[in-house]
Amino acid sequence: MFIFAVNAQEDSLEVVVPSSQEADIRCIVPPAGFEVSTAFNGYLSMPNSAAIIMMQINNANYLKIAEGMTEEWCEANNLKLLSSSSLESDHGVKGRVFKLSFILEGDEWIRYMVFAGDLQQTLWLNITYPYKLEELIEGEVLKSLQTINLNPGSNEN
Repeated sequence: MFIFAVNAQEDSLEVVVPSSQEADIRCIVPPAGFEVSTAFNGYLSMPNSAAIIMMQINNANYLKIAEGMTEEWCEANNLKLLSSSSLESDHGVKGRVFKLSFILEGDEWIRYMVFAGDLQQTLWLNITYPYKLEELIEGEVLKSLQTINLNPGSNEN
């Protein structure tokens, strides 16, 4: 799902390989009831069996990454694509939002895969919750996506 970029400088070529690291969890304001997780980088709502896992991908933009979200990729990962849309947060961060579903041990789950960023970095969010709680959780998740800020320690995006 990652794309390699090539930089041409003078007479040499440099291959830039995407890399990942833990995202700053301050990049979003989580929904009410979500706490910082001690098991993974992100937030967890134990009473609702809901999680937000956060990763930062360097040297890859969200548009290229989103191209990999094909029907074939979904099928290979036992996911059903329910919808996809563009995003622009209140901080001007643009991205793509994919709403998917999957079955685990007979129960239906919802997963939002969100890729948002700029030319150099992409914030990758995996937000998962039980389908049976959709009417309570989905609106709060969508509000949280509006808070995406790539530079939470500054007043800029």
